[in-house]
Amino acid sequence: MKLRALVFCLGLALVGCAEPQQASAPTQPGGPDPAAMSAAISRYGIMLEEISRLTSERPGSSEAAPTEPTEIARGLRETVWAYNIERSRLCGRGLFRDIACGPAFEPVWINEPMGAAPSLEILAERQAAVDALVVPFWSAVCADARSRQGVLDAGLCVVSSDSAAPRPRRA
Repeated sequence: MKLRALVFCLGLALVGCAEPQQASAPTQPGGPDPAAMSAAISRYGIMLEEISRLTSERPGSSEAAPTEPTEIARGLRETVWAYNIERSRLCGRGLFRDIACGPAFEPVWINEPMGAAPSLEILAERQAAVDALVVPFWSAVCADARSRQGVLDAGLCVVSSDSAAPRPRRA
């Protein structure tokens, strides 16, 4: 729910950055138009993808080392958001209902300030909680993919230690 509110607020903020457009059509007598709402939501997604593309290699940005507690905390928050989004998408498509359609994972630390630097011990506890959710989710989806392949694809669902190494984040 909080993730939806965040995405909605970002979308509203971005609308102010868009070039001027004609006024929206007045609300229909029967209430809000679901097709227009769906189109607006799609538009927000496009805007957010464009933000990522436009800022991915923007000069002047600075990033902390990926091993800094603030970056580890941010990475864990982003992982939880991505986990919740992926589960929502799969549930919306009717896939993996038993593991995807439950309530969103919303640990109390998901809303901590961006500059928060918890101790490494606390971060390790958080990582263990995220691991306990993401790994089984990934394993279930991979097991399904393998069963549909017919033959075991050696590269399917393999995460090497190189791919798990800290890497620069995408904007």
